[in-house]
Amino acid sequence: MSTHPVIVIGAGIMGASITYHLAARGADVTLVDAGLPGSGATRHSFGWIGRMPGDFSPAGDLRALGRHHWERLAREVPGLEVHWSGALVWGEHFSSVGTGDGQAAVREPNLTSAPARSEFRPDDGWLNPVRATEKLISAAQENGASVRFGTPVTRLVSSRGDTVDGVELGSETLDASTVVVAAGIGSTALCATAGRSLPMISSPAIMVRLGASPGLVRGIVANDMFEARQDVDGTVLIPLDYNTESSMEDLMQVGMDARRLFVKSFKGAQEAAVLSAEIGWRPMAADGEPKVGYSETPGLYIAVAHPGITLASVIGDAAAEEILTQATRDELAIYRLN
Repeated sequence: MSTHPVIVIGAGIMGASITYHLAARGADVTLVDAGLPGSGATRHSFGWIGRMPGDFSPAGDLRALGRHHWERLAREVPGLEVHWSGALVWGEHFSSVGTGDGQAAVREPNLTSAPARSEFRPDDGWLNPVRATEKLISAAQENGASVRFGTPVTRLVSSRGDTVDGVELGSETLDASTVVVAAGIGSTALCATAGRSLPMISSPAIMVRLGASPGLVRGIVANDMFEARQDVDGTVLIPLDYNTESSMEDLMQVGMDARRLFVKSFKGAQEAAVLSAEIGWRPMAADGEPKVGYSETPGLYIAVAHPGITLASVIGDAAAEEILTQATRDELAIYRLN
């Protein structure tokens, strides 16, 4: 196993998972981020762990593995909570196999109007993305990882020709045998400093948070009108499409509309209040597929994937092994940048 230092750029859920899995294997690893853990795209994630039915694509297989790795991490990492509540779904977008078993009202008793036909996915779950990120990083530190927050990386360093062998932090340079770029939408600009192209798109979405009495929503609820889940403290998350909103007034209106829909959909929700409505920029490669692995530039490893929450667990494990052994993991073989 390599004992040379590894630098991971990006303290979102993906970078945190890779850092944890490296540190757990005994690697000398440093995690660097311009902000705090989970303060970028991770903060705006719904946190749904699952696989769409009928998704037989390679990425779908990877998402299925993601669930099993989250089960493992929940056992390994102190304080990491994954809630296997299941998901109740209906409508054209989320389910084509809904049944009329009458169980929707049992699984979500606070629905004001339970659907006649629905599908329950017992294997789906959710987690709080920021808390999970923080727990992974704490566990990584317990295993010897170093962290540098509030420290933006200005460029990747190539002191030996085309090989990336460090990062520049303003006037400071950190050396590394491998630099992992897991910086979400910032990954393109970082890779460009090493002459490497990483075509990406930034897909915006709005996350509305409501304050409500705990227990109104038991699991994940998703249909053609809305998606919702409730955290243990009562906070309700409702992700919505971005429709060119361009001001705080626009976002507050979206939040108020979401609140009205929530109150209409759930009994006992009249006291719900809008806590926030924010735009999140979801990072994904231009072709929509994960991009994970060593690039054609020696020393540069890239990890960009959507949906990051579901995939972070399996990618973290596989990427750590690839970095330390230089052997390709089968589940990541088709996601190379070339």
